[in-house]
Amino acid sequence: MGKKLIIAEKPSVSRDIAKVLNCKSKGEGFIEGQEYIITWAIGHLITLAEPEEYDAKFKRWNYNHLPIIPNKIQLKPYSKTKRQLSIITNLSKRKDVDSIICATDSGREGELIFRYIYTYIK
Repeated sequence: MGKKLIIAEKPSVSRDIAKVLNCKSKGEGFIEGQEYIITWAIGHLITLAEPEEYDAKFKRWNYNHLPIIPNKIQLKPYSKTKRQLSIITNLSKRKDVDSIICATDSGREGELIFRYIYTYIK
């Protein structure tokens, strides 16, 4: 049985989870134990693409282009937190990781943070 990757919303929550699960080995952007790897978002790591990223014609606002309904919603990383997103992506693809656990806040925003990460890392 492989390890479980836990994604928390912020580093302080990750540290608290790590204490409870007896995870003590610290890496860059994560804490690891025998059964769990705990990592974190730093708030929002990903956002929706801007309209002009779908089509250059949307760069300038035009009432006739509304509504803008893309065939597929595109996500993009925030440049300031791209490193942590890369860490989470790499952890999720480790051969010893067999499941991912959402440990973000239970409200809409926490769920959105996790869903965007989960969708982005596939």
